[in-house]
Amino acid sequence: MISQGDPEGIGPELLLRIADAGLLSEGDRVFADGELLAALSTRLGTAWARRGWAALRPYLAPDLPSPLTQVTALARAVDHLLADPEPDGVALVTAPIDKARCRAEGFAFPGHTEYLADRAGADEVAMLMVGPRLRVVPATIHMPLREVPDALTRERIISAGRLLAISLHRDFGIDAPTIGVLGLNPHAGERGLLGREEETTVAPAIAALRAWAAEHDVQVSFEGPLPADSAFPLHANGRFDGLVAMYHDQGLGPFKLLHMHDGVNMTLGLPFIRTSPDHGTARDIAGQGIADPTSIFEAVTLARGRASFAL
Repeated sequence: MISQGDPEGIGPELLLRIADAGLLSEGDRVFADGELLAALSTRLGTAWARRGWAALRPYLAPDLPSPLTQVTALARAVDHLLADPEPDGVALVTAPIDKARCRAEGFAFPGHTEYLADRAGADEVAMLMVGPRLRVVPATIHMPLREVPDALTRERIISAGRLLAISLHRDFGIDAPTIGVLGLNPHAGERGLLGREEETTVAPAIAALRAWAAEHDVQVSFEGPLPADSAFPLHANGRFDGLVAMYHDQGLGPFKLLHMHDGVNMTLGLPFIRTSPDHGTARDIAGQGIADPTSIFEAVTLARGRASFAL
């Protein structure tokens, strides 16, 4: 299933690209505004847009209102997904939403991740950013930077590390992954000179993760606390199979430097598969036919090709 995202962003255009690329198959449903897509196809006037609209029409979910808001599209897609008797075999791909406009539409969550966790009743979720060279899970997500030190608990780090370990086994077929856990402060605190969170929070969380792996016979190694500036080059060159970052921009800044156009956001801990592109709504270029579809193509491909559970 695919939800359209912000109707004034590049989401509708990307849906036409997905259909034109032949990435839809029997049983798929697209929760989008058909009238909007038809008008967009006509306005663009390109061969790929016309082909995309023709290919997309049979997959549109029925009985959707027009205009269709991003919040309604997402809610209807999740309703349909959770009604499936076996949701663990179903995938949801979400086009980007405009968070501020979502809030104005009555959306009470910081983003997709928190909303989907609430709808699914999931106690532990994490945002995994996936690219050809990097896999990164931030332990804290959508919050002001000044709130991070207080919000960064051992439990958050343990949850992020555990979910990443399970995903590397299950979704990527890595038998014995090595996970790097970053420090919060520059130079991972420099032995307390630049902050003590590494000693009081991060290191104990790593010890607990190692104990969890030993207790459950999970073949995974956890290393850290690591200085973030040196851990990312090591990860990009194959030293680690994934990283746990301490906050959003610590993880996503380096990730997007390498994977702005081919990265995927994958939500861990849900009873179903959820992926999305790693970019925003890009309203400044919406409707021009110039949006790069690579990231959402990768999101669809990852959702379809997830490896079987290996733990």
